[in-house]
Amino acid sequence: MEQSPLVLQARPHSFQPKIVELYQSLFETHPDGAEEADKPEGFWLEFFLLKPDKAKLHRIVADLGPDDLLQLHCQTRSFFSRAVNHISNASAPSDENALDTLTAFLGAALTKRYTNPSSDVISVLTGLNQVDAIFTDFVAGLDWTIKNGRDLPVRLKAIEAALSLTSGAYQTGLLSYLTHRDLFPALMKFVSDSDNSSGAFEAFLLLGLLANYNKFEFQNPYRLRLDDFVNEGTIQHIVRAVRDTCVSTRDRYIEIQDDLPEGWTFTNTMSYIGLGVLTPGSKPIVVAPSPEAAKALFAALPPPECAILLATYDFANANKLFCFNLVCLPAESKNDDAAFSAFLSLTSYLVNHAHRSLRTSLYAYINLLIIRILVEDQVLCKRICTDETKLAVRLCRQRQPYLPLVKGERRGANVVLDIMIDSINKNLRRRLDVDFYKYVFFYTILKEVNQILTDPQTSSLTLSIILRLISFLSRSRTRLSEHPSTPRSRFPSSPPLDRVKR
Repeated sequence: MEQSPLVLQARPHSFQPKIVELYQSLFETHPDGAEEADKPEGFWLEFFLLKPDKAKLHRIVADLGPDDLLQLHCQTRSFFSRAVNHISNASAPSDENALDTLTAFLGAALTKRYTNPSSDVISVLTGLNQVDAIFTDFVAGLDWTIKNGRDLPVRLKAIEAALSLTSGAYQTGLLSYLTHRDLFPALMKFVSDSDNSSGAFEAFLLLGLLANYNKFEFQNPYRLRLDDFVNEGTIQHIVRAVRDTCVSTRDRYIEIQDDLPEGWTFTNTMSYIGLGVLTPGSKPIVVAPSPEAAKALFAALPPPECAILLATYDFANANKLFCFNLVCLPAESKNDDAAFSAFLSLTSYLVNHAHRSLRTSLYAYINLLIIRILVEDQVLCKRICTDETKLAVRLCRQRQPYLPLVKGERRGANVVLDIMIDSINKNLRRRLDVDFYKYVFFYTILKEVNQILTDPQTSSLTLSIILRLISFLSRSRTRLSEHPSTPRSRFPSSPPLDRVKR
């Protein structure tokens, strides 16, 4: 009896999915520089029917250099054009697999340092002769899938593919195809149909990137759309997505260093004397990181999700209805934070850690600019300074001098003034952050605040917010009540320069 052919084959050292073998076959480079013939039709049929492995594909493409991808332009062009065809055909599951595969491929291929970014990226993806036809179909397929996809997960994957293209090709001319084809209605329809904030987060982040593309060089259609948008239900979905991002980012700071003083409990007392195991339901003790480890962890924050703050600034700068909902949208439950409360809380943590990196300081600037836009609106400033908007905000107490620990709800103006004064106290050093202290100061504020002599070139963004609030409180004869635990001196004197840390 003859042996089976399967028995004659040597057992491999390790097994890997079939789709990974197809990835390796597709992106295999040849040392002699010879171009490989196009893959047969059966290869592509199997390629888009198998479930993709995004992590493995990203790793394989990331290991290739820019010159290697340019050498593999025949394979990459064939892959991209066939993926666009599957997306346009909208047949399951090949369209969904094509979206996942393109997201991973574009995320790895577009981030490389090409000699000529626009021409090299076009050479890798389509070639100069086919770029108009293929990218027009690609953007049209994304637009249709985001708006009319068969379910929300597929529509979200189309947004992720568009995000991968937008973030990777931001310095190239390929984004002009996304500005010529207006994706705003499709994105807003997806936000309206999404049942959680994660979907709204992806769509709003994409909208923010598109609205900032070459905004000083031509009239960006997405910025015009932000001015005219009045669907309050969709705006509230976006505000909740911003709130969830602020809460999750703030919690990342708290995980590194919990800044709330620990109250006295029986469990804490027993743990202090070494008898914590005798107390029922005792929580395990969390070991705080060392100062060096905490410094490295703080420097890595804020996370990439904070890019939504740029879109928040654009929307707040263009749309007053969005500003109204950002300030007035209440919490969904007692255990949740209101949108404005979460935003102010994150701002407090950002300004406390603005000295750690340029990236953190830039996000702090964005939040301060949003606050200035809010307090410059007379209607919103009135709500912030009165009992109409009372908030319970957790302020940062991770650096000395600490803000007073205030529990309960306060007027929004109290919280904003606390953040502004704390931002000045926490950023005093010999080499001051000039961009933080010497920011643009509007002449309109100077005109309204009488008996205050300030040089516009040396005024700060934080001072402009403080002066705006003080101006409104003075004109409206509004008095802010302080918490009993607040010390009498709210404006501590600045330390001498010889004692200020570098």
